[in-house]
Amino acid sequence: MNLKPKPQKKHNIGLLAKPMQYRNKEKDAAVERTMRWSASAPANIALIKYMGKKDFSKNIPSNPSLSYTLNHLRSFVEIEVSTENEDRWEKHPQLSSASLSEKEQARFLSHFSFLKNFFNYTGFFYLRSANNFPASCGLASSASSFAALTLCAVTAFCELQNKPLLSRKDISQLARLGSGSACRSFFSPFALWETDYAENIDLPYQDLKHRVLLITRKNKKITSSQAHQTVLTSLSFTGRPERAQTRLQLLINALQKQDWKAAFELVWQEFWDMHCLFETAHPPFSYLLPESLLALNILRDFWEKEGDGPLVTMDAGPNIHLLFRPDQKNIYQDLTKKLSKSFQLFAPNEF
Repeated sequence: MNLKPKPQKKHNIGLLAKPMQYRNKEKDAAVERTMRWSASAPANIALIKYMGKKDFSKNIPSNPSLSYTLNHLRSFVEIEVSTENEDRWEKHPQLSSASLSEKEQARFLSHFSFLKNFFNYTGFFYLRSANNFPASCGLASSASSFAALTLCAVTAFCELQNKPLLSRKDISQLARLGSGSACRSFFSPFALWETDYAENIDLPYQDLKHRVLLITRKNKKITSSQAHQTVLTSLSFTGRPERAQTRLQLLINALQKQDWKAAFELVWQEFWDMHCLFETAHPPFSYLLPESLLALNILRDFWEKEGDGPLVTMDAGPNIHLLFRPDQKNIYQDLTKKLSKSFQLFAPNEF
């Protein structure tokens, strides 16, 4: 089956990048312009997972992945020219968000340094970032953060060097080197990532409604980067790329035929396949909490009783993503009544 994306009409992905010029400052009789650039990019949720790599240094995946873009879950990045002799991360002054740990700051600054070297640009900057959703708990904050950082930096360096802005494909490739799944955040509503960049793929269900069962806001103990390495020790990883490839083909067929139940089954099988790798790795580890399992049982029982329901998936974390069709408002309301008794439902966009 040919998985290459078909040409399609452009969708509003909500990628934002712009220079911000502030008032001139006079210093020692010289006029100096302070310049800032800002960018925003969305998270995405993989329906066919990216887990395991062919090349760890370049984030080349072991298998293709398919994702749905979450334009309401966003990261915001601002960079400003600095007169200091090093790049420095700061909390975003206008947006409320948790601070990055020292390790997270180092990773953020390392990717920015790579981008500076790519453009052969010398000079230093202040970097500021924030999310409008909880980070490091399985909601794909790494994807949106590195997509926004890459978009912001590329916009700045192209302007500073009077170069045309790179194509979305090229920016996607650069973002992948910071966080693999970031390459999918540049395309909407569906993105297909097979090798070193992602592309749009034209599928039905262009306006799915996204909800999250927020089991916990705590940072996960095992990062996604660590998971990518550890799953290779699982005996179940043998055949994983082939299983994902087969499941991808079946899922694309199901979505094209608008066979929602078949799509649900495939997406359900896929996230369990990934989480089984975690449980059978050496040493084994798990993101699933007792509350995660309880919620999954409720969701499965609902599907078996009603014969309909949302697509259900999980990333490398304890929280559960739900995707509803626009015509499922009554189903959403019924399911919300069952789930809201025990769980917090994160509903960042209107149904």
